[in-house]
Amino acid sequence: MSTSCWWAVGALGDEEVARIARVALPVIKEMGERASAREAWSRWERDAARGGGAVQVWRPDGYNTDEAHHLDDMLNASPFDALENSRELHVMRLWESFDESVEPFLASVRKDNPVTALFHGLGPKRAGVLPGWAGDAVLTAAEVRRHLDAVESVLALPAAEREQVLDRIDDWPGHKDSADILDQPLRVWRHAASAGLGLLSSRIWY
Repeated sequence: MSTSCWWAVGALGDEEVARIARVALPVIKEMGERASAREAWSRWERDAARGGGAVQVWRPDGYNTDEAHHLDDMLNASPFDALENSRELHVMRLWESFDESVEPFLASVRKDNPVTALFHGLGPKRAGVLPGWAGDAVLTAAEVRRHLDAVESVLALPAAEREQVLDRIDDWPGHKDSADILDQPLRVWRHAASAGLGLLSSRIWY
């Protein structure tokens, strides 16, 4: 049986954010600050620079390149997956508590990771602006408002850049809606900020 990576972005009140953050934020921070994670990110930057802003995904024989495998390996591990496995948090139950005033975004890709597709599309410079680690973040309402301009600068792109990013997302393995992966997280950010709510962005393999 194959697995899928599920990614959800939804709005929460600050009380719920605080409860989740006590458990999740130390794990997110530790995963993103590991020496191995920093070294892997630096290699991605070098690989993407050689590829004109993004890694080459496919070899002439139809298999994925070493650079694509590296990016995949770097982003596949999720702190929420680890917390789910240790039963410290039940992630899908958290998704059920999203505030109903903001429609959440939920994406899944069989045998692959929607966040990896997005990061490949954006490239390391843009992806590095997003809070948290590799699509996983827990933010208060104040933090959502504070980061919104930066998130807008990364995800709300001029037409030519947007088409390039969408083409790259399409090129990454796995069946997905490229426009949704680029646009829907920003929709949740905007609506959460407008509603004075916090935000949970989290991935698990299931």
